Amino acid sequence: MRQSRKILSLDLMEDYLPANTGSYEDEDEARKRMLRVLKEAIAGELTPRQRECVMLYYGGRKSEQEIARSLGIRTPTVCRHLKKARERLRRILEYFREG
Repeated sequence: MRQSRKILSLDLMEDYLPANTGSYEDEDEARKRMLRVLKEAIAGELTPRQRECVMLYYGGRKSEQEIARSLGIRTPTVCRHLKKARERLRRILEYFREG
């Protein structure tokens, strides 16, 4: 049985959203802006290999082992790419929150 994992989604990024103002329109707009920032960050701030691993892991729901096999690299390398990508995206989101 495949181990359950967190999905890269805005639900995991709640800390980076503005405080709840009580207005769904404001929250929806903040989520749209954050999604736009995430898409731009994935496209422009990650290395091609990090981007590929992120898309397969989170978008394609592939395991690290499946990604390693399909890309012809070792599983620890996939883990390292995912870790560095998450760190980079987290830093970008922190900057987004401050800005």
